[in-house]
Amino acid sequence: MTNLALLALAITVAVESPAKASTEATAAPPAAAESASGETKTPPSEAASTPAEATPTPAEATPAPAATAPAAASSDAPATATPSAAAPAAESAAATAKPAEDPAAEWYSPSYPSRLRILALPVARTVAKDSIEFVIDHRSTGPIYNKDSDHAFADMWNNFGGLDQALAVGLGLRYGIIDRLDAGLYRVGGSQFDTYELDARVSALRQEGNQIDLMVRGGLSWFSVPNHADALWPFAQVFASRLFMNRLLVTAGVMYHSNSSSSNALASASYTPKYRDEEHKWSVAGAAGVEVRLADWVSLDAETVSCTAGFCTKNPAFSAGVKFFTFRHTFALVCGNTQYLTADGYITNTDTPWSKLVLGFNLTREY
Repeated sequence: MTNLALLALAITVAVESPAKASTEATAAPPAAAESASGETKTPPSEAASTPAEATPTPAEATPAPAATAPAAASSDAPATATPSAAAPAAESAAATAKPAEDPAAEWYSPSYPSRLRILALPVARTVAKDSIEFVIDHRSTGPIYNKDSDHAFADMWNNFGGLDQALAVGLGLRYGIIDRLDAGLYRVGGSQFDTYELDARVSALRQEGNQIDLMVRGGLSWFSVPNHADALWPFAQVFASRLFMNRLLVTAGVMYHSNSSSSNALASASYTPKYRDEEHKWSVAGAAGVEVRLADWVSLDAETVSCTAGFCTKNPAFSAGVKFFTFRHTFALVCGNTQYLTADGYITNTDTPWSKLVLGFNLTREY
């Protein structure tokens, strides 16, 4: 009987031991976590009831970190894997969220005409190699509104703002010979004489590499007048320009002509007409122009030429207008105080007062 009793006790102890071990293992993590942090804290109830067990033995303390190490590793693993798994998605989202290119960057792209002129003044750029620019200019010789007329408003309506009267018409063709070098031919016809310009332009500097565009232009004015010998006289110009923020285009320069005259030169008794070689007059002027691009299809433009030396009349020439852009085309509606379009006349100022402004328009086409 004693043997049977001892066997039953042994079985009972063996069955209870795993349950107790499981219970202790469940309670172990808080103590292990506290041990891993370097600070061991025993509940007050246990310290009061079992003072001898407050300080664990080395044998008891050693398994705790080992038991918790896998748990710590397993808890860290997902956190480490998550960024690497999400990295492609994050990069794709960043690429999608990247801001689009400034729409203004297309305003002076090949889809639109090159920046070659404001209204009549050139910009310090040349026509691209093997490209062609065709120009049509018109300026009215009659004012929009003539305050000296007895029927000023009726005349304005009947003359269609001066456009029904005689027009100064300019036709130009310019060809890009090589990169940064072009040549042009321009003609303005009149009732008394025709003026032809033959010139070449060299682009010395470009904004892309030198922060500014610089161009030198030189040529000849050919005056053809009925019943008189033709005359050839040279002219020269230097222009610098810059594009700011892809929105504001500014050009400025110095102009010289060796035989110039104002719009009333032929009518003036005190001045021998410019086609006469015996008594020609030279002029020097400063010029400036600005173009403000409001959108990819429209801009506001203005320019002025002020004669500073030589043969000069009283009022600096000024023109302003609105310019419209389409593919390779521009159309500008112009209002100003001068009818001149060629280098020999635009340089000399004008006699037209501000009270008698004239209308005009420009057309350009690039090929």
